[in-house]
Amino acid sequence: MTKKPRIVIIGAGMAGLTAANKLHTHSNNTTFDLSVFEGGSRLGGRINTSTFSSEKIEMGATWIHGISGSPVYKIAKETGSLVSDEPWECMDPTVDNKVKTFAEGGFEVDSSIVEPISELFNALMKKISQKEDIYENATRVCSSLSVGSFLKSGFDDYCGGEENGVDERGRSSLEEAIFTMFSNTQRTYTSADDLSTLDYAAESEYQMFPGEEITIAKGYVSVINHLASVLLPLGVIHLNKTVTKIEWRRSEECLPVKLCFSDGSVVFADHVIVTVSLGVLKAGIESSDGGGLFSPPLPGFKLDAIKRLGFGVVNKLFVEVSERHFPSLQLVFDREDSKIPWWMRRTATIAPIHSNSRVLLSWFAGKEALEIEKLTDEEIIDGVLTTISCLTGKEVKKDIDTTKPFVNGYVNGNDDEVLSITKVLKSKWGGDPLFRGSYSYVAVGSSGDDLDALAEPLPRVNEKGGQGNCHDQDKVHELQVLFAGEATHRTHYSTTHGAYYSGLREANRLLKHYKCDF
Repeated sequence: MTKKPRIVIIGAGMAGLTAANKLHTHSNNTTFDLSVFEGGSRLGGRINTSTFSSEKIEMGATWIHGISGSPVYKIAKETGSLVSDEPWECMDPTVDNKVKTFAEGGFEVDSSIVEPISELFNALMKKISQKEDIYENATRVCSSLSVGSFLKSGFDDYCGGEENGVDERGRSSLEEAIFTMFSNTQRTYTSADDLSTLDYAAESEYQMFPGEEITIAKGYVSVINHLASVLLPLGVIHLNKTVTKIEWRRSEECLPVKLCFSDGSVVFADHVIVTVSLGVLKAGIESSDGGGLFSPPLPGFKLDAIKRLGFGVVNKLFVEVSERHFPSLQLVFDREDSKIPWWMRRTATIAPIHSNSRVLLSWFAGKEALEIEKLTDEEIIDGVLTTISCLTGKEVKKDIDTTKPFVNGYVNGNDDEVLSITKVLKSKWGGDPLFRGSYSYVAVGSSGDDLDALAEPLPRVNEKGGQGNCHDQDKVHELQVLFAGEATHRTHYSTTHGAYYSGLREANRLLKHYKCDF
């Protein structure tokens, strides 16, 4: 019998499971010896559906970014995952229509002040994506720089420019703080700690699907479960198997790739598809032995791409409060002498996950996202309640006894005029060694070419063709190491559908290599 090519996939997230599903279903399970090794104890990677306060939430990936043409939407719809009798995170689009904007000092900012700044910010971001001029000066100054620089120039132009340090239009600190609030929201979209590190030119390459953005009623994990459903009965998925070394470009006649795991085990393969995060790759090339995850070390073009591309941290903070029908708050920080802690001052919103929920959600990016991973629940409760009190003037209660039961819906019998936090849950993507962050972005100094370089298989040789079949071993030393994951997709990086497409790309590469009909 002809030996089946051995394919190992590192990572059981969206990219890894998509590749495995494709290879299995389009080779009739007879072509390849397939294995998936996952370092963690669960499937999904940066998709992690959970529950909090008896409601379905997402600790990681949350949104389907446009439903028209999205493969994630297609799977979720076909599997009946878009409908549920139970409430889930962001199920209610009317929450955004009830938003209130508060500034420090306890006063609500009128929509007549907020809306023009919102329209300005959205127009600037639209022009960035379309590469159309909106403010001649902003485009001239920033066309080769950063998103942050462009936004600053656009805001300055809106305010009439500056001369001798004095605003001609009389720009207020409140308007500037509102603009900063929208910038902070954009940071969570991109994972960049500062928009001044986000490349301006690359933004036009990023693509969105048309249509509304929605969450998945039965959880994002339902998509993962669908992809894994044909693989689990075969026993090809192995959890708690962390790879520590990938030895490639081996000269032996046997299988050319050797994988070493933290438990001391060794696996050999013809091909390995690496789907670890860009954060893990960055940590690997900075290791003390200089080799990191790969031996020999990755070639220079790969190392340069990994170093130049950005990979940030975005964390979500859920708090259960004593009050239902809490409004969606936009937070404007325009003072320096506030009691509000620094890590709260760059979050833009605190909002219920749906209109009848006691669970509030805030998003954190960059340094403050890393900070909340270190904070105790008590420190978080104090910081959130201080923020709400300082901005809204609402009375809060910090010294509750959470061991006592609710009375009429409120802890310890508090009435509905006093807000309390009863539980806290936060994601910790930055400190998790299996991820070391959340998702990628094109940083200043990098480009879409780096995303393509990251996707290029190793060794870097010209593909041969014209002969062979599914069991042909003539080309077994080609395509030893392949790369998938959201950071390897030029136009859909940072998304689950980008990860999905990358998994398909690498599976199809191998199917084509072995002349399989797919």
